[in-house]
Amino acid sequence: MPELEPTQIIVLAVLGAIAAIALFVALARAQARRFVERVAPAFDFGTVRRAATVPPAVEGLRDGYSCRYAVEHRSQYSSGGASVRIRASCTVTWSAARLDAGSRLLVSLGVLKDLAIGDDELDQQLRFSASDPSVLTTTLSQPLARQALRSLAASEGFASITVRPQRAELKWSPRQEDLDEDPTMVRQRMSTAVALLAACGYPPLMGSS
Repeated sequence: MPELEPTQIIVLAVLGAIAAIALFVALARAQARRFVERVAPAFDFGTVRRAATVPPAVEGLRDGYSCRYAVEHRSQYSSGGASVRIRASCTVTWSAARLDAGSRLLVSLGVLKDLAIGDDELDQQLRFSASDPSVLTTTLSQPLARQALRSLAASEGFASITVRPQRAELKWSPRQEDLDEDPTMVRQRMSTAVALLAACGYPPLMGSS
C-alpha cells in the first residue's frame, strides 16, 4: 500500500474533522428537536419555538408571560439542571436561594448575607438578599406572594430565584431528566413561577426572554 503524502494526510484529517463536526451538529439538532417536542405541551398552545440548540432551550408563553426554558447536562464541573427565564417588569433586585449546610456555614461566618423576611418557614428554607430589603419584605408580606413562594420552594430540585428589573431567572438542580423534561412538571414549575411574579405585582413584558 503506497504511503500517503503529507498533503493527503492533512486533507484526510480536515475531512475527518468536518465529518465529526457535521455529526455533532446533526445529533445536537435532533436532540434539541426532541426536547422541544417533549416540553411543548407545558406552554400556551401555539406559542412554542426552539430558542437554542446547545444547550437545548425553548421559548413560549405561560399564562401570558414570555418564558425561556432550558436544561444543562451534568459535567465534571456542574451538577446540571433546568432553568426558566421569565420577562417581567420587576421593581427591585432580589434573590432567594435554597439553604444548605455550606451556605448556612457561610452565613454564620458572615461571608454571605441573609435577609429575614419575617416568615419562619421561608427564612429556614431560603437565603434572601435584596437591593432594597424593605421593599422586598413588604412585597413578600402579601399572602398570595408567600404562598406562591412556598409552593416554589417545595418543588422538587428547586435551587434559586433571581429577580432583576426586566426578568426573573429560576433554577432547579441537580439534573433529573425525568423531571426536567416532563411537560407536567415543566408546566407546574413555570405556572408557580409566574404566579409568584403576578402576586408580587410584576406584570409580563413581551418579547424574547
